[in-house]
Amino acid sequence: MRRRGFISNLALALPMAHAADGFAARIQELSESINTAENEKALWERIRQEFLFHTGLVHFNTGSLGATPRRVLEAMSGWMYQLEGDPVSNVFGPLGYRMEQVRAKAAALLGATLEEMLIVENTTSAMNSVALSLAKHLKPGDEILTTNHEHPGGAVCWEYLVKNHGVKLIQISMPAPVKDQAQIIQLVKDHLTPRTRICSFSHVDTITGLQMPIRAISELTRPREIFLVCDGAQAPGMLQVDVKKLGVDTYASSSHKWLLAPKGSGLLYIRKEMQDQIQPLPFSTGYQAYTAATGTRNVVNVLGHGMAIDFHMAIGSRRVEARSRSLSSQLRNRLSENPNLELLTPTQPELATGLVSFKLKKSTAAEVFTRLQKEHNILVKVVAKPEYNAIRFSTHVYNNEEETERTAKAIERILKS
Repeated sequence: MRRRGFISNLALALPMAHAADGFAARIQELSESINTAENEKALWERIRQEFLFHTGLVHFNTGSLGATPRRVLEAMSGWMYQLEGDPVSNVFGPLGYRMEQVRAKAAALLGATLEEMLIVENTTSAMNSVALSLAKHLKPGDEILTTNHEHPGGAVCWEYLVKNHGVKLIQISMPAPVKDQAQIIQLVKDHLTPRTRICSFSHVDTITGLQMPIRAISELTRPREIFLVCDGAQAPGMLQVDVKKLGVDTYASSSHKWLLAPKGSGLLYIRKEMQDQIQPLPFSTGYQAYTAATGTRNVVNVLGHGMAIDFHMAIGSRRVEARSRSLSSQLRNRLSENPNLELLTPTQPELATGLVSFKLKKSTAAEVFTRLQKEHNILVKVVAKPEYNAIRFSTHVYNNEEETERTAKAIERILKS
């Protein structure tokens, strides 16, 4: 859906009777102020003003958690007061209806249909639900193919099946950085066997920021009737995502990262043609936000999730992705000048994202992380692979060029001392 049409429909759909309902008008106001900014610098500075970061903090770790915009928090506060004024009538009335609107917004964002989209708490819970649902299709000795770069939240579900169902977990050892897409596709081909039943890959590698060629992988798995499960924790809100074009059977994500939704917000897509085979228990009575199987939800969180999608669309998915990539490229190029750092992230546009990781040739990742935080008020991420001794940077809409330069200089000082 086009961003302008999305905003117009939103404004028509939400009445203005309650204070929180004024959010539609405020999103429209934000969209107009962005589109009328005199230049790019003014545009992004306008967006930075929407966040509550402590003065001087440089947040380069959206890959762990994003910051929810002020407008979303204000809307959530309004709904919280509305809810507590008459809990039952609101949950089973107007606010419950709004939860279903969130599902529709999420489906439009990811290129899915409403009947394929579920609201969940995070990627991990979604992956667990999918894995347990797929267990009935597995026999002892069957294989699940994944990589050694998966986040634990997307891997422990398969380890559980290994322990309890006698299947084998095959891990591709990923190079860092990879040379090109062809290298990745060949690695997948080399590890497929007649016993492969499931392929589970991250859309964006949490270790290196690599964008996996999921569409090309789907062209290998679908003819072989292999389930293709995608951990999309690091993609929606940073990259433009179309699950139909990716060709995945399931797609799980955490909206509290790049979509800047309230903490504990996630999405799960299950391709319609696979729903008779993939039937997670929490959604066995339907995909609605509230069913007998889900029980009571955090209504305000779900509504805030929807408002975060509105905020994202007000900026525009294409614009957000371009900004994230641009800042990441600037930071990558600047840090690559440092002889004490080794780039683990690919540079090709089709592989690079808003995540970039560097191996430290001197000092430890933990030491550099601590000094960046304590001495320079810069927050990054220690890569969860000790053998890499690396730190990871995430660039998003609230970051800017001054922060990339400040960070590069801070690292130079730390590594010289």
